[in-house]
Amino acid sequence: MSSSAAMYQILYQNETLFHVGEYLVQPVAEAVVSEPEIKEIEVLPSQSTDPAVLETPIIPKATIPAVPAPAAPVSASFPVLKHAVLILIDEPKQQEMIVSESLFLDNILKAVGHSTETSDILNFSFLPGQDARTVLAEKSTNFFITFGVPLIKLHLDMLLTPYTPKMVEGIWFLLTDPLVVIEADRNLKKKLWQALQRMFEMS
Repeated sequence: MSSSAAMYQILYQNETLFHVGEYLVQPVAEAVVSEPEIKEIEVLPSQSTDPAVLETPIIPKATIPAVPAPAAPVSASFPVLKHAVLILIDEPKQQEMIVSESLFLDNILKAVGHSTETSDILNFSFLPGQDARTVLAEKSTNFFITFGVPLIKLHLDMLLTPYTPKMVEGIWFLLTDPLVVIEADRNLKKKLWQALQRMFEMS
């Protein structure tokens, strides 16, 4: 043991000694910090990356119930006839005939063997159904007389000469002026009586 070593042993016999010398310092390897892997996010067609859109809740569309189409209006039918003679008048102000006109018509009909009691008298302005084509199709009368009611208003497409009876499909038709006009004119009274007489005689 050298003297230096013996001296250190005496001086520091109860202590732990460390030898200080030059040591080779190994270079510290740089730590490799790897960047986090960024994965691409696939955006479906039904999705959006807009934050405003992503924050807005999706509200399902309300189902609107189908509204049924309004039913087509049912047209009223022409009144059922009970007699062989049908008479059409047009009195918008009242449903029943004026008394004077009723008496005049009854006298004219009785002169040719008929009367108002044995005839169907209808006021055009108060008809629930104004389509008289069913009368022609079903032949529900024998004599069709109109006082001032154009046949076109009754949906009958035929041409008649006033005060001239004409048979159409088995029914006699007669077109005349309104009763109030005939009642005030002597010549028209005569024409009406002759037309009715001729029509009933030919039937």
